[in-house]
Amino acid sequence: MPIPSRVGRAYKRNHKSSAAVRLSDRIAQTVITVGGIGTIFVVLLVVFVLLANVFPLFRRSELSPLRTVGFPTAEETRPVMAFGVDEYSELAWLVREDQSIDVVSLLDGSKIRTWRPDVTSSGTVDSSDGVGGVRVRVAKVDSQQSSVLLGLEDGSVRIVFCGVTVAFRGEGEIDPELLGKLRLADGGGILHEEVAYRRMPSGLIRTVSFTEAKYVDPIAVFERPVEHIDWTLRSESSGLSDSQKGVFAVSSSGNLALGTFERQAGGIGAKPKELVSVYRHAAFGAEVSADTSAQVSGLMISGLGDTLLTIDDLGVMQRWKAEVSDRLVSVGQYKTVTAEKSQFSTAEPLLGRTTWVIGNRHGEVEAVAITAATSGQELRTIHRVACGSDPVVRLSSSPTQRLLAVAGPTSGLSVVHMTSERTVADLADYAISPDSRLQFSKTGRELLVCSPERLDLLRLDSEYPEASWTSFFRPLWYEGYREPQHIWQSSTGSVEGETKFGLMPLIFGTLKATFYSMFIAAPIAILAAIFGSEFLTPAWRSRFKPLIELMASVPSVVLGFIGAIVLAPVMRDSLFQVLLSVALTLFLFVLSAHFWMLIPISRAIPLRRYRLPLMFLIPPLAIILASKISGALENWVFGTTIQQWLASPEQSSWPGWFLLGLVPAILVVLWLLSGPLEGTLQWCSKKLGCHGQAGWQMVLFLGGTILVLVTAMLFASVFQSLGWDARGTLVGPYQERNALLVGGILGFAIIPLVYTLADDALQSVPQHLRSASLGCGATVWQTTTRVVVPTAMSGLFSALMIGFGRAIGETMVVLMAAGNTPLMDVNPFNGYRTLSATLATELPEAARGSTHYHTLFLAALLLFVFTLIANSCAEWVRMRFRKRAFQL
Repeated sequence: MPIPSRVGRAYKRNHKSSAAVRLSDRIAQTVITVGGIGTIFVVLLVVFVLLANVFPLFRRSELSPLRTVGFPTAEETRPVMAFGVDEYSELAWLVREDQSIDVVSLLDGSKIRTWRPDVTSSGTVDSSDGVGGVRVRVAKVDSQQSSVLLGLEDGSVRIVFCGVTVAFRGEGEIDPELLGKLRLADGGGILHEEVAYRRMPSGLIRTVSFTEAKYVDPIAVFERPVEHIDWTLRSESSGLSDSQKGVFAVSSSGNLALGTFERQAGGIGAKPKELVSVYRHAAFGAEVSADTSAQVSGLMISGLGDTLLTIDDLGVMQRWKAEVSDRLVSVGQYKTVTAEKSQFSTAEPLLGRTTWVIGNRHGEVEAVAITAATSGQELRTIHRVACGSDPVVRLSSSPTQRLLAVAGPTSGLSVVHMTSERTVADLADYAISPDSRLQFSKTGRELLVCSPERLDLLRLDSEYPEASWTSFFRPLWYEGYREPQHIWQSSTGSVEGETKFGLMPLIFGTLKATFYSMFIAAPIAILAAIFGSEFLTPAWRSRFKPLIELMASVPSVVLGFIGAIVLAPVMRDSLFQVLLSVALTLFLFVLSAHFWMLIPISRAIPLRRYRLPLMFLIPPLAIILASKISGALENWVFGTTIQQWLASPEQSSWPGWFLLGLVPAILVVLWLLSGPLEGTLQWCSKKLGCHGQAGWQMVLFLGGTILVLVTAMLFASVFQSLGWDARGTLVGPYQERNALLVGGILGFAIIPLVYTLADDALQSVPQHLRSASLGCGATVWQTTTRVVVPTAMSGLFSALMIGFGRAIGETMVVLMAAGNTPLMDVNPFNGYRTLSATLATELPEAARGSTHYHTLFLAALLLFVFTLIANSCAEWVRMRFRKRAFQL
C-alpha cells in the first residue's frame, strides 16, 4: 500500500496541528538555521582576521627608486667624503675634502649654504677661499647623522656637530604668499630662505632647516696622515643638563688609537667642558699577522666603547682593549672565513655594534660577533650571505633594524637581513660608481647613494624584515650565543637589541604542558570512568559521578593560584616525599586488590559495600607512610636531597637512572610475565596445586615488584658504567614553577571533563553485549576489557581529544604556575611558556602594527590549527571506531 505523501517527511507537522505549534516549529527552525550559519560565519571570520594579520609578515619587501637629485656642475669635481640627511630626507649635508660642509636641498639639488671651520692659530684653514690647509683623508658620520668625524692629513681628527631643526606650524602661522606657493608646489614641498617647507596630510606645515655646523678643535693623535677611522656618538639629555659622549678609533701607518670625547654642559653662563682621552698602540702591523706587510684595513668600536676591533687586508681580526696606562692591549685574534677563502674588501658595523660585517671580493658578506665560550668570550663567524659574484665595494647598516645594504660594481644593490641571512630586497640593474657613498636614512626607510654628480633616494618598503619562516621555525645564531638556537625574546632594552621571534619554544612548551597534563589526567579519568561504570553499584555511582563533575566548577585561575602559592612551596620543600606518595598510592592500590582477592567469596560479597570507602583510605595511608620513610630513603638513594642532587653534576648519576628506569622496568616485567614466561608460570602453578588461586597471584605480584626493582638497578648500573648522566638532558635543576606542578594542576582541571564524557560513552554500550559476555562465562573484568571498552572506544577517544583541546588552550594555570620561561627541554622540573600564555601576556602590550604584534597573531593561528588538526583526527578516528562498534 503506498504511503501517503503527507507522512513522507517525518519531521513535518500534521496539517491538523494548531497554528501555534506550526508557528513555533517555524521559529525554532529559523533560529536553529540562523544560529548554525552564524556559528560557521563567526568561525570563518576569526580565521579571516587571523590570516589578515599574518599575511603582512610574509609580504615581499621592495627597493625602488624614489627620486634623483642632481648637484650643480661646479660641485661635480669636489669629492664627497661623507654625507648625512635629516630624518625626513629634505636636506643633505655633504662633507668636502677641505673640511667644508655643503648643505643642499633634496627637492631640487640646489646648494643652500656652505659651512667652514673658523680660522685657527695654526692656520688649519685658509679663510679666504675655504680651500687649502689640512685636508680630509677619511670621514665617518655617526649612526644618528648628527655629527661627523674628520680624519686629517696631519694625523689629527676633528669632530663636527651638525644641527637640524624640525618644526610643525599651522597654516595661520605661514605667510599667505608662501602658503599659496606651497599649495601649488609639485610634490608638496618648496625651499624658501634656506628652509624646506612641506604641507602634511593633516594640514600642518613642516619646516626643516640646517641650523649649525659646530667644529671642535682638532685632536692630535698621530703625526702621519689618518688612514682609517670609526666614530660613534651618544647624547644624554635631562631636565638639568645635556651631555655628549663619543668614541673614535684611528689608524695611521701601523699605529692604532682609541679615544673618547665627552662634552658636558656648563652651569649658567659657563662654557661647555670638553674632555678628551686617547689610548694608543704602536707597531700594530707587526702584531696583527705573521705577514709584516699587513696593515689595518678597517676599524670597529664596540657598542660599549671599551673594545676595538681591527682587520687587516688579509682578513685577520684583532681585538683590543683600553687599559689605565693609556695603552691598547691585544686580547684576542681571529682568522675570518674571508681570510681563508677570499680577500677583504670593506667592512661596516651592524646595529648595536656587537657584530661586524665584512665584505670580500667574491661577493659574500660575513658577520663576526663576540660570542659566549667556555673560557669567556671569543670572536666567531655567525652569518654568511652570498650577495653576488662581484666584489663588495660598499656596505651600510640600518640605524633601526638589522638590515645591511650591499653594493657591487655590476651585481647591483641588495638589502640583507643578517640575523636570518635572507635577502629581503634588491635592485639588480642598479650600478654604483667607486666614488659613491652608500647610507641609510635616519628612519631606515630610505637608502641614499651619493656621488659628486647626484644623490639617489631609494625607497625601502620593508616593514617586517625579521619575519620569515626561517626566523620563526629554524634555529638562528643570535649575537652573544655560542650556537644557533630557537629563542623567543620579543622585547629588548633598546632599539639596538636583537629581537628573537622563534616560535618553536612556544610550540614545544604547549606540547609539553599538554603531555604532562594528559599523562596524569588521562589514565586517572579513563580508569575512574571504567571503574564507576562497570564495577560500582548504581547507588555509589550516583554519588561518585556528581562529586567528580563538581571538580569542573573550580575556575582555572583559582587552580593556578593554589598551585603557585600553596602547592609550589610544598613540592619545593618535600619533592621526594610527594613523588614517593604517588608511587606508594599506586603500589598500595594494587596490593590492596590482591589482598581483597584473598578474602573468601562468602565474606567478600557482604563486604562489597565497604570496598569504595576503604579505597579512599589508601591515599592518606600512602602519604603518612611516605612522610615516615621519605627522609631515610631519600638519603640512601641520593646521598642528599633530590634538589641538591639535581643541581650537582659531580655526584653519581645512578639514582637518576634508577628512578627513570622504573617505568620501562615495569613494562619489561609485565611483558615477561604475560609473554615469554606465561607458559612456565602456568606450569609451575599447576605443579604446586595453586593454579588460579589468589595466593599465587599475590606471589607473582610481589615477585614482579622485586624483579622491577632489580631491573631498574641493572638499568641504572649499565648507564652509569657508560658514563651517561640524565642531568642536563632528561632532568635538570629543580625550579619552583615547573612542568610537573602544572601537569598535576591542569590534570585536576581535565579529569572531570574526560571522566564525564568517558562515562557517558561506556554507559551507551548496549546492555545485551554485557549480558551475552557474562552469559558465556566471562568475568566482569574480561567483559569490560574485551567487550565494553572496544565498543565504547570512539567515545573514549573523543573524551581524550576534548581533554587534549582543553589542555592545549589552557592559559591561566600555565600563566601562574609554569614560570613563563620559553625553554626547550624535557626536564619535568623546569618551566616553559605556551602559545596561549604568551598571547595573554604580550598581546595587550604589543605595539599595534609591529612585527611582534603580527607574530602573536601567527601564534594564535598556530594554536587554532593545532586544535583543528587534533579535532579532525579525533573525528576521523571516532568514526572508524564507531563503524567497527556498529558491526557488533
